[in-house]
Amino acid sequence: MNDKWNAKRANQLLRGALAEIDELGDRLSPARAEALLDEFEREIGGAFLRQDMSAVMANCKEYARRFRALGEEEY
Repeated sequence: MNDKWNAKRANQLLRGALAEIDELGDRLSPARAEALLDEFEREIGGAFLRQDMSAVMANCKEYARRFRALGEEEY
């Protein structure tokens, strides 16, 4: 996949990851979910500022995976 910055695609990836995180967040303790979400916001914010499409894709995928894994542990 071409890693050229695509704001529309980056926003789609972000919305998808946030929707999944929101859905899975109910399975985590509030403190744990908030800490992970804060970490995600810092990472994804930096990727957006750099307009780094590969970092946006990687972060969205990684944090959705982490929320799923933690949700399964705590559920």
